[in-house]
Amino acid sequence: MAEVVQYHLEQMVDELEDLEKRGLFSKTELKTIVKKRTKFEYALRRRRVGRAAFLHYIEYEINVDALRRQRKQRLAREKRGEKTTLSDFSITQRVISIFERALVKHPEDSMLWLQYIEFIKARRRMAPGIGEEEEGESHSRLLSSVFARAITAHPYESQMWIKAAAHELDVNSNSNAARVLLQRALRLIPEDQHLWIEYFRLEMLLVEKIKTRRRILGIDQPSTDATTLSDNLSATESTEMETGDDNAFIDLPQLDEEENSERSGLQLDNVEERFAEQALARLDRKTAAEGSNISEEDRATMAQQTNAYLQGVVAQIIYEQAIKAIPTSLEFRQELTSVAALFSDTERIREIILSSIRNDFKEDTQARAYLCSAHLASVSTTSPELVDGLHCAVGNFKTTLEELDTSDMWTEYVRFLVQWHDACAGMESLRAYFGVLIDRAVVLIGEHKDGRLNAELALICADNIQTRMEQTNDDSNPSEMRLLNWLADATQRFPSSADLWHRRLSLLLAINADSANSVPANVASDSRLDGLFADQALVQVPASKKLWNLFLDWIEQRFSKGQISADHVQSRYFCAFGRATQQRSIMALSTDENALSRLYDLVAHLQIRYVDWAWNLPLHRKQLSAISDIAQMELALADDEEDEEGNVTENNVKNFGNVEALRQAYRNVSRHAFPTLLFYRRCLELEPDSKNKTMLHEMACRVDESDMKPWLAYLVFLNKIKELNQASTVYWRATKAIGDSRQLEFETAYQSLLHNPKKVDLNI
Repeated sequence: MAEVVQYHLEQMVDELEDLEKRGLFSKTELKTIVKKRTKFEYALRRRRVGRAAFLHYIEYEINVDALRRQRKQRLAREKRGEKTTLSDFSITQRVISIFERALVKHPEDSMLWLQYIEFIKARRRMAPGIGEEEEGESHSRLLSSVFARAITAHPYESQMWIKAAAHELDVNSNSNAARVLLQRALRLIPEDQHLWIEYFRLEMLLVEKIKTRRRILGIDQPSTDATTLSDNLSATESTEMETGDDNAFIDLPQLDEEENSERSGLQLDNVEERFAEQALARLDRKTAAEGSNISEEDRATMAQQTNAYLQGVVAQIIYEQAIKAIPTSLEFRQELTSVAALFSDTERIREIILSSIRNDFKEDTQARAYLCSAHLASVSTTSPELVDGLHCAVGNFKTTLEELDTSDMWTEYVRFLVQWHDACAGMESLRAYFGVLIDRAVVLIGEHKDGRLNAELALICADNIQTRMEQTNDDSNPSEMRLLNWLADATQRFPSSADLWHRRLSLLLAINADSANSVPANVASDSRLDGLFADQALVQVPASKKLWNLFLDWIEQRFSKGQISADHVQSRYFCAFGRATQQRSIMALSTDENALSRLYDLVAHLQIRYVDWAWNLPLHRKQLSAISDIAQMELALADDEEDEEGNVTENNVKNFGNVEALRQAYRNVSRHAFPTLLFYRRCLELEPDSKNKTMLHEMACRVDESDMKPWLAYLVFLNKIKELNQASTVYWRATKAIGDSRQLEFETAYQSLLHNPKKVDLNI
């Protein structure tokens, strides 16, 4: 090990001498650099080296190089004409060498390949600098080589293929190479949407380039409906399409995975496209030799030869192949339509896509809604065509609703109206027009609630009713009762909708808080609200965080006003724990990971909220003995005032809460609920006493003994308070609980903690 490390250090001698000679680093700084590199080199010589060790080394070298460049620029202003030397390239070469060593250890890590590629790209963009033109060219050649190896190692990673094709097109100006790469990728992974979209985009872009060249050469007159190309073509894209360095082409070996795909018959090449490109090449040669004096006969011949390709036949073939590979995705076809809209004269291909959506998704409400307003995608809010386009879209929706009179279709229609009502800010006539349409839709939906109403529509209708109340300044009893009755009927029809319950209960709480309201008192009384919350809403939707927050906010507000006791608040919290935990137990066998994660977050949120409430309870002077001596001293210095009951009234003693209530709270949760790691984390943040913190760490480790983070946090705490014997015992227990397969990972993390605790995430 030492010999290899020494060898790598000896390779740095010339570089270090050059850095010192040019005055970029002092001797002291160079010694520090050597020490850090020695430490990193030894870390890389371990038997098992993780990806993080290489990345830390790379990060350090990049920071050193950034400092070198900054100092070099400053000296360049003082000493003009300074030549490029070894140190200008050595650090970059070292980073490349570290990446190569990392990929030898971890060739299966696709993220490492992508980071390597991005580093080379960044270095290439930084060149040319002062004498760095050759460095940029070498980076371009290196990038082609890295892409070839990365694709060979990860042939099913679509991002690798897409980035490689972009490199060939943008850097090497080799459209043929970019096309071949995407075709080979699609033979391997024909179900990947991103690959099809990028291949479709590529062919549309190449057609746009040919059109631009023909216009410049005077072959075709510009299309009357063509859009400005400056937004669609970058400076790189307007370069020669057929040129390219054959030596820089990403030369991939024949992949084993391609053999079966080629037999399946997926053919993406097009004879007409190749013929068009050959005709264009002949055109360029003839134009260069004879100038722009082309006969009408030759012009017509060339236009006929390239017409099929310029009309988008290749893009059409790609689209047909794409929907054969991915037949059921509406979003995929919508994305292809958006790509086609970026280029000029693409009405034909867009109509083909829309026709296929119309034929293949006849009963899909989202597809029908998209077809109704698809023509608005290319219309801006300042365009004179906007009004006609909106009238056409509304007419399309009405026709569709006659054919497909369902709640989902009505939902799409009302969404469209609300979206454009909000988008037409500043255009009062259009806003009024959409407002009238929304009112009519609400009336029509209300007349046929059984067939047209769903939870989302009910909420939108409630918003409309309230908006009309606010616009007319009508706070009368009939208006509010109309909204309340609508929400009551909606929650009865759709009892599992948390949004509807939240809207109804929020309105009732606002009425309850407003003593001047004209609504009858029994409609929003405390007893009625408590029953709606506890017996209906939270029974129907026990996993809704915002409903529990609304309920507990109201309970705590009543407690702060002295209307209920602390025991009553505590009973409500434990009712919340029970229902949330019961729901989590019911979902334990579910395969929906997102639902389980949301339930875990809800349980943890409720437990943390309970602890915070207990911590913020008013302090009594007789409780001060439970606070540490430091806390008592600061309380004495604070000169806080007491109320009539002897409670400290200024900011709950600023930085100190009710420690006794806190301890009673987390003891109650530990005994009667299922505490989470996030709950223990919050308790550890609030608990001031070391002995109680030790107990909390012990309980946190028991929640999931195979989780390393609670053990690491416990060990850091014990080392901090100098309990080394206990730390040794806990370390032994942790290694047994974690298992042999993760002992090395645990040991590495623990050693990193001992040297630099701030760099390790200890959130348990």
